[in-house]
Amino acid sequence: MNPTAYSPFKARTIVEIIVCILASIPLLGQYSEAHLHTDSSEIEIIRNSVYHIFEETYHHKDSVWYSVHFIKDTTKLCHEGWTTKTGRRLGVWQNYNEEGVLMYTRDHDRATCVINKEQYPYFDLMERIKLKADSLIITTYSQAFFDKYVRFDFDFYAYKGQWVTYENGAKRYWSCDYLGTWTIPLKGKPNTFLFRYDVKTNDSEWNTDMISIQLDTAGNYIGNSDFSNVYGFEQVSSPEKTFLIDKTKAEKTAIRYGLKTTDPSCLSGYLSWEKFNTAAFYNGQFRYYLTELTDEIKDIRETGRSQVTYKYNVYVFNPWTGEFVEIKKMKNIHSWGKNSGNWTGLLPDNG
Repeated sequence: MNPTAYSPFKARTIVEIIVCILASIPLLGQYSEAHLHTDSSEIEIIRNSVYHIFEETYHHKDSVWYSVHFIKDTTKLCHEGWTTKTGRRLGVWQNYNEEGVLMYTRDHDRATCVINKEQYPYFDLMERIKLKADSLIITTYSQAFFDKYVRFDFDFYAYKGQWVTYENGAKRYWSCDYLGTWTIPLKGKPNTFLFRYDVKTNDSEWNTDMISIQLDTAGNYIGNSDFSNVYGFEQVSSPEKTFLIDKTKAEKTAIRYGLKTTDPSCLSGYLSWEKFNTAAFYNGQFRYYLTELTDEIKDIRETGRSQVTYKYNVYVFNPWTGEFVEIKKMKNIHSWGKNSGNWTGLLPDNG
């Protein structure tokens, strides 16, 4: 089936049939699941206290049709659209509230989001502070860098921050109450704004959450003592302030330093942020990693948690100059059990 030829009418018809089936089954509490198998897909229907969720995963395509309606009235759409099997949304999605009012339209391919401002208090304030965040990136790097390598994909959080004193009165700490996001209407007027931006190199996919900026209502930069919410600002000496690296250039250079394979299944190239653990504005550096898979160590168990350790040679480059920096031995550990799984991400490999 061609995803673009999918019939929403057909999808809703299937949903209506299954709703009738589920209605005849006694529910335990307010949650239920149903699973159907077809020649071309697997269908899952979930009902909870708020939503009726229909998900159809196709066997021979990286395509999932995902449709959510409100449980109180399953004719009312919340949102629906196509995703990949890893959950990445594709194309245009429209989100509605329970009254059927369109809240926003988001194009995931083009990274645009049109908000119904009547439904979003303080949205003008959010947009105004967003311009301050943009200008901070542009001033640090350049307008050309911002236009070519940076994207805001609506990763945003608003808070009401305040100083709170411990009961003994000895110390104070800064506490933030969550108020909402770019697409979830704010519950009150914020005074702290967190923006996160994607960054890419010349030939890469977008790397999510590479620049993170925290600002107050005047647009002033707010540092963070644990370095968790502020990063992505590097003091760059290169006059051009543009990335001069891609996977092909990295592979050619890495061969001179010991790279033994050009098998695409064993090589990955991507941008990484190395933090300095400092409260300074310039608190880290961008690095381009070319990872060469060298070994897999498997520990598969019938009961308990299984684990596979992937070992790499990591060829590190300065993306601003394209120069080779060093080789690191690193590993990524994938562990899983009956109900959970985890990836550690790249870690130093001292073994």
